[in-house]
Amino acid sequence: MDSKKRALSRRTAATLAAAAVVAAPLAAAAPASAAGSISVLADFEGGAPDGFFSYGAAGFGIVDVAADSPDAKPGQTDPTKVVSYGWDVTAPGSFGGVGQTFAGARDVSAFDGVTLMVDGSGNGASYQVELFDGGPNADASERFDVDLVDDTGGWKEVRLPWSAFTRATDFQPGGAPDDGLGLTTLWGYAIPAVNGADTIRVDDIAVYSDADLTPSVSFSAAAASAIEGDALDVEVRLDLASDAPVTVELGAVDGTATLADGDYADPAATVEFAPGETTRTIQVATTGDDVEESDETFTLGLAAPSGAQLGSVTALEVTILDDDGEVVGPPSGRAAIVDDHESPLVRGDAGGIPVGWFEAQDPSSTVAFERTDAPPAPVPGAPDGNDVLRADFDVTSFGVVVRNFTNEAADAWTTQDWSTYEGIGFWQYGNGSGTDLFLDLLDNRNPGSTTDDAERFVVSYEDDWRGWKFLTFDFADFSRKNIGNNAPNDGLTLTEMHGYAFGSLRTTTPQTFLYDDVLLYGEVEPPALSVGFDRAGYEVTEGDTLAGVIRLNRVAETDVTVAYESLSIEARTATEDLSATADRDFTPVSGTVTIPAGEREATIELPTLQDGKNEVDETFVVRLSDPQGAEFGFVRTATVSIQDDDLADPTLVEDFEATPWLYDTTGKSTLTTREIAADSGDGYEGQDAYENVADFAYKGESTLGRGFAGGEDWSDAEGLSFWVNGSAKATPVTVEIQDDPAPDDGPGTWELAWSDEFDGPAGAPANPENWTYETGGWGWGNDELQYYTDSTDNAGLDGDGNLVITAREVDGEAEGLECWYGPCEYTSARLITEQKQKQEFEYGRIESRVQLPEGSGIWPAVWSLGTDFREVGWPQTGEIDIMEYVGRLPNEIFGTIHGPGYSGGQSYGGIYDFGQPVPEGWHEFAVEWTPEEIVWSVDGIEYHEAVPADVAPNEWVFDHPFSLITNIAVGGNFGGALGDDLEFPQSLTVDYVRVYQAPDTAERFTASTVVRGTGWQQVTIPFDAFERADEQPDGAPDDGLTLTDVQGYSLTFAGKGTASIDRVTVD
Repeated sequence: MDSKKRALSRRTAATLAAAAVVAAPLAAAAPASAAGSISVLADFEGGAPDGFFSYGAAGFGIVDVAADSPDAKPGQTDPTKVVSYGWDVTAPGSFGGVGQTFAGARDVSAFDGVTLMVDGSGNGASYQVELFDGGPNADASERFDVDLVDDTGGWKEVRLPWSAFTRATDFQPGGAPDDGLGLTTLWGYAIPAVNGADTIRVDDIAVYSDADLTPSVSFSAAAASAIEGDALDVEVRLDLASDAPVTVELGAVDGTATLADGDYADPAATVEFAPGETTRTIQVATTGDDVEESDETFTLGLAAPSGAQLGSVTALEVTILDDDGEVVGPPSGRAAIVDDHESPLVRGDAGGIPVGWFEAQDPSSTVAFERTDAPPAPVPGAPDGNDVLRADFDVTSFGVVVRNFTNEAADAWTTQDWSTYEGIGFWQYGNGSGTDLFLDLLDNRNPGSTTDDAERFVVSYEDDWRGWKFLTFDFADFSRKNIGNNAPNDGLTLTEMHGYAFGSLRTTTPQTFLYDDVLLYGEVEPPALSVGFDRAGYEVTEGDTLAGVIRLNRVAETDVTVAYESLSIEARTATEDLSATADRDFTPVSGTVTIPAGEREATIELPTLQDGKNEVDETFVVRLSDPQGAEFGFVRTATVSIQDDDLADPTLVEDFEATPWLYDTTGKSTLTTREIAADSGDGYEGQDAYENVADFAYKGESTLGRGFAGGEDWSDAEGLSFWVNGSAKATPVTVEIQDDPAPDDGPGTWELAWSDEFDGPAGAPANPENWTYETGGWGWGNDELQYYTDSTDNAGLDGDGNLVITAREVDGEAEGLECWYGPCEYTSARLITEQKQKQEFEYGRIESRVQLPEGSGIWPAVWSLGTDFREVGWPQTGEIDIMEYVGRLPNEIFGTIHGPGYSGGQSYGGIYDFGQPVPEGWHEFAVEWTPEEIVWSVDGIEYHEAVPADVAPNEWVFDHPFSLITNIAVGGNFGGALGDDLEFPQSLTVDYVRVYQAPDTAERFTASTVVRGTGWQQVTIPFDAFERADEQPDGAPDDGLTLTDVQGYSLTFAGKGTASIDRVTVD
């Protein structure tokens, strides 16, 4: 049984009923009144719409729902089709979703938001609705999203106004703009999975307006192509169904293709939409010939609408593809056949991974393949009886034919080295279907992997020709493809190729493609020989020895040597670990390792040390230096995270492993800590190999003690124990327990509990009893650009009662500062009260008076983080942003909470608009935090509040101690791109940070004992020996020693001497 438990706060008991009320999801999900105008994006009546897709650990299928089915939608009277969408993203690093990309961008700015019907399971899994806005295409558009929770079984309408969407923080494609949700260029949408495993049904995805809008008529796409001689299907669409007929005139304008030359037939026509109809398809004929010529273009246009207005895409450029050119075969010069399909297409298994040839597809698709000697036409130049690969695709979301390299027995996944070739090519028989196709390359895997974690690279192309054609793709044309399989991320190395795949994301009709003679072509210089670790981060169980792998990027012809060294680090890394201590947590090693000629890797042993303490995981680094015979590779420095394997001691109150910042002393006394070794002669029975103990030197009656930021429950224990080593023959000790307090009457009764006024000489660092400087340049989870330093150049006192945090532009290469993107370009500071247990708080008013920096890309904040974040991680620990500011929005500040299911871009927050730039003056920002609510204010004006119901059914995690943080970030996902208006240096000036809490009313109980003799001994005082103290704070209860909400304890020594103390427990 645990002797020590987390106690309920003073006000929690009175608010349990309110906190238990189940509220609506984060975004409005209740049925709303019918909108004035609805523009349907997908209703699935004709199956999955063009451009519909799935990705990652998700899939979909179109299902029929009868009107009398239990699964019918409310009010459904006819059979209908809906999409069934399932996902499982429970595995670490996994992701997935479904969505739709439009053939052309759509202007939805006249509408008010998105609506969709959702049939949930109610299992609590989370998902998003995400918009693809702006940019030149869907792949480079800016993402905006909103979180939803599957909290209700059955159908409901989810209605999301544009204001519910915020810029996505989990993913933005490269090249995406950062200019806000414009809505004039919407390229599509997605429904990504956030967590859990679930299957929901979705229907009637649409944009809505509460107003009655005029329909707009447009082309569905802005460009199209057809092989000469083919007819092109051109879709014209209305964004809104009309109750009356709608017409629009279709015409053409010559380009390099002309009517006069007979390149295409005159398409002039009146396009008519019957009432309720929203799409019309018009055929435009092109003319074939036998003349080899360049591709030619002309433009279709819309004009003179009746019953509608012209929309955003009124011109469509048509390209007529010439098909009369001579068939060009493989490039001349160096080439190597990978597969010629003359041998059987073997299937095999390598420890559960398919090898050889196999197919993969989503549940709604079918893919098949075989070897055939009867193609529609022979491959140019091929001998009689030549075999080719036939692949049949009927694809809804994705389908591939995969070639994983294997041995003759087809029981191992083997590799090939393609690093000296320029590209890959193959023959393919095209159908002119316009199908989007792709070629995947499967590059290297993680060392020692037993799963398919091969890194994928992809190139896409279109089936826009007929007959045999030899396609070539330089390796430089491939881009990385993330499929959520925890693959390496070290570029297309080409030295350990595991295979390739032919595939399609969608076929409008079943397609058969034929392939032959997959080959490598060209010659490039082999990559420079480089040496590095095989990964950037390792994990090892405490006490074990890690075998670190040092690897070459290819086999060398001569020996390669490199020096290595393991050492502690002070900078925090991308993990939540603390720094490991040499000779306590790990044994530092150094040396030189040789990778012999003809070999590719060598290992080094990195031993760690076992202890008996439950602690957070700790990290050290191992670095390479002085390479001989090779240059440095991708990973020169690797982190090693020591995974703690010791169970927490539920009886432990304090073991002084950290500097005792949370302890207060009175009288003529000093409190320090030191380390003792078990075998030093100064140890005590049962201690760990090394223990930190407190040394309390006193003269006269002196006390050391600490209060708990949140009460603790000791009611299951029988007494308080501690180990002590006194310097006197008889040492009187009085133990005091601060038991339960009176109820907290709220902010009106709070008083100053702690503050830092930042008084001190100019150039001095922040008070080390309060603040720790965190350091590092790993991006801090947000792709931030700065390196946080512990220099007073970045954070120090100004001599006028202020702390000044300054972001500076630097030459990172000259200063030896390495960031996640290369040499650092900026430095700044981040100060926290958590590390080494300096200050922590639970409930109260937290306020700070500051003057902010300015310029687009600057991101200062005063905020707080749960003190258990190293154990439970973010966002489970909770985050309260007292003030956040981003320079790109100069008039606004943000007050926000983050927790499980409502973090990052889906956080719950409020905005205060000053109507003028915030940096122009000083402002006081504050939160008032109680168990039942958090209220934000600026300059005494309340502008936002949060209560548990606002985040339900997600967990309210603001019921435990938090630490304080203040910093300036540069750039990052929220800070945004750096603007021309940003000039360095920029400073956040902090006048003070103050915390107000309820007055101390804890009822006091004391018990006395005498520590007799010197040497270590364990002292235990039963709780029934404690009596109510004569002196009590004003308002203290008088209800006996309950031990259910202990607020703190203290030890008072009398006389003169020194006492060493360790392992305070309740047993």
